[in-house]
Amino acid sequence: MAAFRNEPEEWQRLDWAILRNGWGRLYSKPDFLVVDVSWLRQRRYRVLEFDCATWADEQAMHTDLKQRFRFDESYGNNLDALRDGLADYNVFGAGLAVVLHHFDKVEKETGQAVLDVLAENARFHLLLGERVLTLVQVDDPKVNYKPVGGMPIAWNPQEWSNNKTEQ
Repeated sequence: MAAFRNEPEEWQRLDWAILRNGWGRLYSKPDFLVVDVSWLRQRRYRVLEFDCATWADEQAMHTDLKQRFRFDESYGNNLDALRDGLADYNVFGAGLAVVLHHFDKVEKETGQAVLDVLAENARFHLLLGERVLTLVQVDDPKVNYKPVGGMPIAWNPQEWSNNKTEQ
């Protein structure tokens, strides 16, 4: 099932605009974020909000993620576990919106890695016709993240093992 219909009224939607150009949006002004979150809720998105300022370290981050996403007890408290948990996550309703408040409080390298995991999973769920968006609020409007979700061009499966050994 397609995530959207190819019709002009769809092209005006917030979720279309976000997914057309990636998987998420960055906000510095909470007022703009509130408007967009309200729009998503009105259209039956499940919205999970996280206050990243409470994440004192990676353990606290994973504890919060595990609890709010309701990952099972085997969740490994690392980025690979987050990647796997999100891939298995049951997206229902119109979609899922992950809202990260005060995200620039997260250590930069960790934050970048979390954004990559979220982008990868948004792409995966879109293949299933499911919408997963990430709205990232930062307190510093000058914060800068590297491009997220970049994927290298992969070798075809028949040639992958040959080229892997030649490098």
